[in-house]
Amino acid sequence: MIKTKISIMAFALAAVSSLAHASLATDARAFKEGVKTAGKKTGHAVRDAAQAVGRGAKEAGHTVADATKHGYHATKRAVKGHE
Repeated sequence: MIKTKISIMAFALAAVSSLAHASLATDARAFKEGVKTAGKKTGHAVRDAAQAVGRGAKEAGHTVADATKHGYHATKRAVKGHE
């Protein structure tokens, strides 16, 4: 009788242990996928922000160049007397 109880307990423990291992593996896989997704979203957000800063800097540079060009020509017309 004792051997039967011990055998049943060992079998139950082995079954629960394998189920727990499978559950842990599934949880680990889900965690890994969540981390990968979060990393991709963060990377895309950083890329978008950097591109926005780059576009703003480019636009500011063009504005300065355009204003400089207009100022140069205005000064040239004023010095030469051509209106």
